[in-house]
Amino acid sequence: MQSFWTKFKAGVARFMQGRYGPDQLGLAVIWASIILNLAGAVSGSLAVSGALNLISTVGWVWAVWRLLSKDRQKRFAENQWFLTRWAKIKTPVMQAVARFKNRKKYVYFTCPQCGMKLRLPRGVGNVTVKCSKCGHSFEKKA
Repeated sequence: MQSFWTKFKAGVARFMQGRYGPDQLGLAVIWASIILNLAGAVSGSLAVSGALNLISTVGWVWAVWRLLSKDRQKRFAENQWFLTRWAKIKTPVMQAVARFKNRKKYVYFTCPQCGMKLRLPRGVGNVTVKCSKCGHSFEKKA
């Protein structure tokens, strides 16, 4: 005889069949809703708290609606739209974090012609640097 949890899992799997399910946009909306909910809880004003909680609730409802949606193509397109915008934010932040972590090993600078970010090991002295993007050569001290 199957246990309750085995039957429950099978029932949920049947219910979710053909539905879109979770994705990165849904998770981002849920995290934003949690943050708004917490901000509403610590805000001193009742009006601000109510507005933030309302926006948070709308976010939760939209995330669950997307999760249960059967229009998979439209939800996929929405997620792709989000991921392209998110990459424009995430990539420079992650690069800045990597530069900060490696600041003792490398000197970071930009190419004066094209603006590409380049690096040299610290302590190599004066060197001629050739940009890998535009081919411009210039002197740099590291």
